[in-house]
Amino acid sequence: MGMSASQARLLSLTTRLTNNEFRAQTITNSKLRLADKSTEASQEYMDALNSQKMVYNFYNDKGQFSQQNMTAAMVYTYSPLKNQYALVNPSGKILVSSEDAKNFENSKDLKQFLECYDLYESSSSYDKYQDDLQKYQDEKNKYDSDKAQYDSDKAKYDAEKKAYDDAKKAHMDKYNEEMRKYREEMIQYQIDYQEWLNSKDATDLYDTFSGAVGTSDSATGSGASYCYYHALRGNSGCYLHLLNHILDFDGSSPKSQTYQTSAGKEVTTNGSTGGMSGYADATMKEVSDALNETNEDGTPSRVCDGDDDLNADGKQNILEMAKNEGRQPTELEILRSDYIDNGNGTYSLKSLKQKAIDMYYIIQQLRGEIDTDDMKNMLINFTDGDMKKLSLPEPPEPKQPVMPDIPPFDGEPPEAPKAPKEPQKPTYELTLKDKDKSQWYTNLWHMMNGSETANLVKALTEQYGEIGSSEQFDETIFVVANADKNVLKANYEIFDDNLLNNSSWLQFALEHGSVSLRQAQYSDPTEDSKKTPEILAQGVTWTSIVHTSAADFSFVDDEVAIAKAEVKYKNALNEIEYKDKKYDQDLKKLDTEHNALETEYESLKSVISKNVERSFKAFS
Repeated sequence: MGMSASQARLLSLTTRLTNNEFRAQTITNSKLRLADKSTEASQEYMDALNSQKMVYNFYNDKGQFSQQNMTAAMVYTYSPLKNQYALVNPSGKILVSSEDAKNFENSKDLKQFLECYDLYESSSSYDKYQDDLQKYQDEKNKYDSDKAQYDSDKAKYDAEKKAYDDAKKAHMDKYNEEMRKYREEMIQYQIDYQEWLNSKDATDLYDTFSGAVGTSDSATGSGASYCYYHALRGNSGCYLHLLNHILDFDGSSPKSQTYQTSAGKEVTTNGSTGGMSGYADATMKEVSDALNETNEDGTPSRVCDGDDDLNADGKQNILEMAKNEGRQPTELEILRSDYIDNGNGTYSLKSLKQKAIDMYYIIQQLRGEIDTDDMKNMLINFTDGDMKKLSLPEPPEPKQPVMPDIPPFDGEPPEAPKAPKEPQKPTYELTLKDKDKSQWYTNLWHMMNGSETANLVKALTEQYGEIGSSEQFDETIFVVANADKNVLKANYEIFDDNLLNNSSWLQFALEHGSVSLRQAQYSDPTEDSKKTPEILAQGVTWTSIVHTSAADFSFVDDEVAIAKAEVKYKNALNEIEYKDKKYDQDLKKLDTEHNALETEYESLKSVISKNVERSFKAFS
């Protein structure tokens, strides 16, 4: 069944009602946005009412007060009654106009710079200065030549002096090193000498020991020498009986005891007396006691002789020899050596007691690893060599080194050359036309030239005409010391011409630190100890100041900005008012249309309802 005309119309009305409601909502939102725009326009206007601009306050040459917008051009424009300021960038360089920069670049000195502003007045002093300058240049050329020769002579002198000093130092270093070693040897000598004094009146223990057990040539195989005699002939086990009598022997009978070898192993003595039983017990007790004696510092007093190779060709250290060969010493080498490795590249002599313990371990545990000849040599080295340290010989006194003669070689130190005296460049005072304007550009020159101080323009009275003559008269002139340009210290940058007359930019730059302010202020060195270039006299100093504290700067209401803001505000209000009325009219039209649509909608809705009711009745 198709849709009836009434139903189609009802659907159309529903769509239009929905659309009208959406349009009404959109217009209402637009009216709300108009309120926001009104607030924004009002805020901009209020901000403009509060805005201020920087102005420059000054008096013209007629004494009339005036205010002008603050611009860089205004800051740098000379006026007789103005204070002088300079604008400086963050790098500390003064910002100048292209014209001032050009004048500076084309000038070799202050005179030529002031000439650019028609301030220099010619005088005869400049001619004299030119003559003096030529004389100076001649002297300077000679000085440069003399200075070059001096530099050459000085370099030669420095080399000779260094060679002399180095030789002297090397000589003295050698002497000082010898003295250091001598002092160390003297300390050890005094210790050894005192030990020798303490032992020289005692019994010669080695004579006592060797008299009992014999030497390699005198062992008879009878009595106390029985064990040593048979050990030398291949029965090395007999030597253990001898060692039992000198390792902590109490004089009655050897006892079994456990010791630590220098290789870190334990060894236990068997306490056997062998063929030495009952022989020379008192002698062995003396020897055993001596092996346990220590020095005042706790170190053993009886040590090995330090000869490991068992030959008579000088002392050898088999531990060090192994290390020099790039290997670790074997256990047998560690036990046989007269030395103990300290682990830091140094070695200490092994005590006689420790050597006896190590030999006991070799004979008891390692007898199969050492051949008969080496065993014999080891026994001889201990009994006829190391044991001689039982008695202390008188130590030789070290010989003190002789102080060397100075200088350590023929000849005296070289003589230093004399430096030539540099001539002073002549100066002269410029005669100027206008004192204040000349001071202004003199200050500017010095700051562009890298100096924060400037010479003061002085007024001088000069007398003209013959004294007593009716033509005699006085005249005041203005002078300032001339100064050369120092290219290496030039300290300026050129302003962008577009910014010279831009007041908004300058105010923004000062307020945000893009540029800072300096003021040329009078200074007196007698009061503040400041020095102006080339002369100790009154002068001018460029002093940093805050722009808000500058006497000539002030802030006033920005009438132009306020007027512009007021016009903008009124235009915005008129536009808002017009749109608001239009939105009201549109809403009124939508409301009328909405009411008509709702009336028609209700009517159609009623008709459709009745038709439906009749249809149900007809088919019921």
